[in-house]
Amino acid sequence: MKHLITMVVTALVMVCGLNQAAAQSVAGVRSGLAVGASKVTITEQSDVAQTIRTVEQRKGRTKVSGYTILLLSDNSETARENANKAKESFEENFPGTKVKMYYDSPSFYVTAGSYLTKEEAIIELWRFRAVFPKAIAQNREMDITEFIIRPEEENAEGAEKSKTEAE
Repeated sequence: MKHLITMVVTALVMVCGLNQAAAQSVAGVRSGLAVGASKVTITEQSDVAQTIRTVEQRKGRTKVSGYTILLLSDNSETARENANKAKESFEENFPGTKVKMYYDSPSFYVTAGSYLTKEEAIIELWRFRAVFPKAIAQNREMDITEFIIRPEEENAEGAEKSKTEAE
């Protein structure tokens, strides 16, 4: 009897393995095993179930941990003007590097660049400190789309490099 149950469970697992479309999640595996005369009951421990749910939720993840350079943080009465000046100064001195200005109560912030590693951020930090001596690298959750280079951006960068090499 024990041998027969083992064979049935093995056969069900093999059938479920062949049906990849239905077995995309734990629920799919469960429903695949519950087919037929001999039903299989799966009992999960709570910590395992929580871990599986966490992993399943990561599929649609659009944020990554990265670094950016904080050029200015200001909450004075002239914060908006200071932030605009810092942004303009950065764009003049470092063309081609993305710079953002945003307000998060009570301060205005100006940040530059998106980097996946701290090493990349530090290399750029030293370059930026020539103009912004108080700049710092900071860890931040960023949208993954910030790291995608679109074809039109790639062409613009290539044209800019050619122009710089010609000079």
